[in-house]
Amino acid sequence: MSRNVCQPLTWPDREQQQMNREQSRLLITACPSGLIRGKSYARGEGLGQRKPIACGDSPDRDNSAPGLLAALIQQDRLVAAQVFTFGAQSRIGAVYLGKVKKVVKNLNACFVEIAQREQCFLHMGQEKVPPFLTNRVYDGRILEGDELLVQVQQEPIKSKQATVTTRITLQGEYFVFAMGKSQTGISKKLDETQKDRLRQLLVRWQAMDSEGRLAHQEGVPSFGLVARTQAGLLLEQAEEIQVSEEILRREYEQLLRQFTALFLQGQHRNCYCCLHGGGSALEEALKPFGPGEYQEVVTDLPQVQEELLGLQESGRPSLQAKQIRLYQDPALPLDRLYGLGTKLAEALGKTVWLKSGANLVVEQTESLTAIDVNTGKCIRTPGNRSMGPSSEETMRRVNLEAAREVARQLRLRNLSGIIIVDFINLATLAQEEELLQELRALVKEDPVPVKVVDMTPLGLVEITRKKVYPSLREQLARQEASCI
Repeated sequence: MSRNVCQPLTWPDREQQQMNREQSRLLITACPSGLIRGKSYARGEGLGQRKPIACGDSPDRDNSAPGLLAALIQQDRLVAAQVFTFGAQSRIGAVYLGKVKKVVKNLNACFVEIAQREQCFLHMGQEKVPPFLTNRVYDGRILEGDELLVQVQQEPIKSKQATVTTRITLQGEYFVFAMGKSQTGISKKLDETQKDRLRQLLVRWQAMDSEGRLAHQEGVPSFGLVARTQAGLLLEQAEEIQVSEEILRREYEQLLRQFTALFLQGQHRNCYCCLHGGGSALEEALKPFGPGEYQEVVTDLPQVQEELLGLQESGRPSLQAKQIRLYQDPALPLDRLYGLGTKLAEALGKTVWLKSGANLVVEQTESLTAIDVNTGKCIRTPGNRSMGPSSEETMRRVNLEAAREVARQLRLRNLSGIIIVDFINLATLAQEEELLQELRALVKEDPVPVKVVDMTPLGLVEITRKKVYPSLREQLARQEASCI
């Protein structure tokens, strides 16, 4: 895409501005401060005046980089947000050749050194795939002194070391390669027609046989391939089928080369060698946002625009056909134009109000998150026909409205682990089943795996959500701690 297309975004008239606000776009700007302490401070005048987010004591970090915010806005509502450090190198997903320094048998874990004086935590009980050892043949045990390939799963948090896994995985926009069974999988969110088209492509590329088995290369452990939801959507939405197939094939071949090179080169490298980098912090921050969720990227930081354009020109699929614009208006900064400070403060608040007058009370603890649904100001009166003819119908509609907001809050706050939702008691089992089905349908739109387990005899709905990134509160707290 030509750089001349990306002209600065100037101040339009009020009517056009309102239309623009209703579109879906990804905003990248300086992170508002003072939210955790309950006071919002004035944003810095320039990018260089921002202090960094605390990211541990890794020597690979750039502690002079500012804290930035990537916010997904849809219909003038904040849908998801990520806090990151501009200019830093993310290590999530990076692959190292590490050495086991200590085995803790009672925890079924060990500490792996991936750099001089930097140890990471490896939980051996969670690994169902044999690790890839380079100093000996694996016999079912991991011993002190073993040299093995590990991948960073989570950055250091406070006094905790980074966590790593021996199950090496490479993720792209459309495909995922992972150690394990030599089988292919396709996203469950796609219909059978989309799945069949993807299977035909993989067979045509000789990536797998008719039974779904992948070809195995000598010196490389068994691995599986997963086609993501975006792969099927690309084939369905693209105007030119050949162009979309070529995009998929290009990413498939690139990931395959990188994946096989990790193991073939890793056998001949020395310890503490980084075989695969995790990418820049900006690239990592873009991952939670699906390519189809926004039409353009808007930033008020020229350095960020330059990096985005570089990623676009390098062929990053999620930025293709996206307009990357630079917002420049000293009278009204980008964060104030969209009220990001207010929206983030609401996302951190304890009470969430619904249109009906009902509310959610969100309590985050170390072990779980509790969400309580209350009728609040939603009181049925004879003249209030919108809430239905009876109190039972009122409770049903409030619960369904609350279910939509619960699904939104899970992603917005980036809640993970165990979530308990106390909905208003319903009159019949059929209404309870309707509520669960509605909630299960809503959480399917979340890019992070969410499971609605069931409703307990006490009327509590149990939900689990995979922990991929720290919660929004944790991200902002780390950013503000670095600014003190």
